[in-house]
Parts: sequence; structure tokens; C-alpha cells
Amino acid sequence: MAFKRVGNIDGTQDPFEYYLLTNAEGATLGEALVQTAGRLTKCGATVTPEFIAVASRVAEATSITPLPVTRVKEGTEFSTTSSATVAATLIGSKVTIDATGLLATATAASGVFEISATDGANAVNGYFRR
Repeated sequence: MAFKRVGNIDGTQDPFEYYLLTNAEGATLGEALVQTAGRLTKCGATVTPEFIAVASRVAEATSITPLPVTRVKEGTEFSTTSSATVAATLIGSKVTIDATGLLATATAASGVFEISATDGANAVNGYFRR
């Protein structure tokens, strides 16, 4: 499962924004993204994402179709799965994002996704923190 919005602490609903992807790069629903040179690209493991894709898009040699995204705010909670078991002892810890940009990991060094809940296995909720 990719990153899926659970809700905002303040109860507001975030609007969609639309940006072009980096040329020859696609995106998957729920993928963590950053903006580089005015274009969206996959987020690195230890980089706080700026956006989450709300649709999938196949790669275009020259990106011409804007991708709908939601802006990541510190008060927005997301659910996802982890690429490794996340024990309850990691609640409150920040973990990294996996290489796909779709999952959390159980690696706490240089983490950006603060775990707020876990089932003790692979399902987690959390907030992106800077």
C-alpha cells in the first residue's frame, strides 16, 4: 500500500494541486514526491516529501500532462505499509521512505516519517516531519 491520507489534525481538507513530472518519469498513486527545477520527481529515502501523488501517471518522454497531488503538511496523517516489521517501540520515531517512494521502512537513522500507530507488523500511520 502506498501513502494514503488519513486526515488533518485541524480537520481541513487539502485541495489538489497540479504539476508536471520530470520528463520520462512516471508516478504511482500514493507516491512521495519532491519538486526539482519546477518538476515533480520521486522523493529520496531521507528527504521529507513535498507532495503525495493522488493519481498514477505513465512516463511521457516530454511531460505534458499535469499530475494531481496533495501537498504534505506536518499536521496531515498518512497510512502505508512498511517494507519491514515496525514494532510498537518505534511509535514516535522517524523512519525513512523506501526506494519506491511508496512505503515506510523500519530504519530510524535520518528518518522523515514519524510513526503514530502500528499493528506491530507492517501497517503504519504517521506524519512527515522535517
